[in-house]
Amino acid sequence: MAPHRGTRGQRGQALAEMGMVVLLFTVITLGIVDFGRMLMILNVITHAARDGARAAAVIPRSEWSGGALSSGMQAIVQERVQSQLETVMTQGDAGGFTVTPLLVDAGAAGEEVSVTVSGTVEYLFGFSGIWGGDVTVDRVATFRFEG
Repeated sequence: MAPHRGTRGQRGQALAEMGMVVLLFTVITLGIVDFGRMLMILNVITHAARDGARAAAVIPRSEWSGGALSSGMQAIVQERVQSQLETVMTQGDAGGFTVTPLLVDAGAAGEEVSVTVSGTVEYLFGFSGIWGGDVTVDRVATFRFEG
């Protein structure tokens, strides 16, 4: 007895259903990859802010004026943060981040140094239209001033 074959329309229906399932599966997979990449980048940005704050906390008091860091030392902190950002993004994207060191409670006991890292991160697969744009990142790390 010969195997039963579907009619011509049934075979086309199966192909169309498979196409929809493959498309849905591909979009979900790309979304998971993009979300995981975004979490990794946010973690690296947080770590870079901490490292920048640690570096700023040991800069001598003579380099601070009115709670702000001298331009030369600020460039050193910014380069340190951006070198870590460049491990997960291009140099141009990392250069788009703002690094702001600030001496909190200047002159008081228990002074702290805070470093704010701000910028945006683009989605890898262009989901910005679906999710409402790029991700805006503001990370602040604070260390006790030791300079």
